[in-house]
Amino acid sequence: MQQSTYAVIKQFVTQSVEHFVIRPKAAGIATALICLFMPLSAMAQQEQPIAFSHQLHATQNQIPCQYCHIYARRSFSSGVPPMSVCVGCHGTKDAPLIWPDSVEVNKMRELWAKQEPIPWVKIHDIPDYVRFPHKQHINADSDRFKAVAAACDEKTDARSIACMVKLFQQDGDDRCAACHGSIKTMPVIKQVDENFGKMGWCLTCHLQIKGVAERKSAISTLGGWFNAKQQEEERAKTIELKNPKGYHNPLLTDCYTCHY
Repeated sequence: MQQSTYAVIKQFVTQSVEHFVIRPKAAGIATALICLFMPLSAMAQQEQPIAFSHQLHATQNQIPCQYCHIYARRSFSSGVPPMSVCVGCHGTKDAPLIWPDSVEVNKMRELWAKQEPIPWVKIHDIPDYVRFPHKQHINADSDRFKAVAAACDEKTDARSIACMVKLFQQDGDDRCAACHGSIKTMPVIKQVDENFGKMGWCLTCHLQIKGVAERKSAISTLGGWFNAKQQEEERAKTIELKNPKGYHNPLLTDCYTCHY
């Protein structure tokens, strides 16, 4: 009996999938499925080439974040700390200083002797089409936020937007914790927010800045551009159109704020 068209197509698809996908790529598919259904927080904690403890350095020894991450207040990227910072405390293979017999520190000394960088595994990452200038966030005026920090309940939800704003307004290393969590208490660094770096996560924070939501609802994009010079002074103050120095405050919900 002649097979129906449907049966022929079904047989062809089944054999093709088995031959071209299942057999040669079974391991790859299994890995992809694991990554697809694994929580992001679980994926974001990975073994590093050197067991570096932020808890030991930042909490126990009270080393400020920006002593090692020297680019955070100066550049778009906070930067991987240069190995010279590590060597400055721990010394070299030939002239060891702090922890001369440490297996983990000796890994750093070996790489320094070979003039090779430490192959750290990146944990906090954002897409290449997103611009996140660390220096603008580190140096930002914390007074521009609305009074939402009072609603922070660390026992109930320490990562709520109110608690994040509260950390940001405290400046110093606490400002880093607003986005990255309490890194200084982590023996192994991990990502604490499942939505870290996603657009909604960033916009939620930007909407807590005075005037941003008001400007978004008060003017359309075209109206804002066309009538910018005709804005009344009182209305400009209400929606935080200008900062105290008289400069224009960019609308932090516009696309060009992060995509340029």
